[in-house]
Amino acid sequence: MKNLKNMIVILAMGLIAMNSYAQTDISGDWNLGEKNTIVTIEQEAGIGKLTSSDNPKAKIGKLMAKDLKKKKGKWVGKVYSPKRKEWYDAEFTNKGNKLIVEVSVGFFSKTIEWVKKKS
Repeated sequence: MKNLKNMIVILAMGLIAMNSYAQTDISGDWNLGEKNTIVTIEQEAGIGKLTSSDNPKAKIGKLMAKDLKKKKGKWVGKVYSPKRKEWYDAEFTNKGNKLIVEVSVGFFSKTIEWVKKKS
C-alpha cells in the first residue's frame, strides 16, 4: 500500500512538471491580429520571424523577435515595432493558446496578445 501511495505521488509530480513545461513553450505560429500577420517563433534559436501576412507592405522573413531566453519561468527578449522601426524589451508568457507579450519602454509598458495559429 505504501508503494502505491509513493507511485501516485511520483506520477502526480511528473504530470505537474510536464504541465508547467508545456505552459512555458512559446515556439510555433502566432497570429498578431493585424491583417492575418503570422510570426513563427523558433524557441531553440531564440528568434521569431514574419512568415505570412495579408499586408502588402509586410516583409516576409523579417525578424520580429530576437534574443529570446528563458528567465524565471518567463521568456524575455526583444520585439520589433515596424511602425517605429525600433527594438523594444519584452516578456513573453504562454497562456494556453495565447502568448502575452509585455513590451517595456522606460516607465511605460504595453501588453499585446498573440493567438496561436490553429494547425
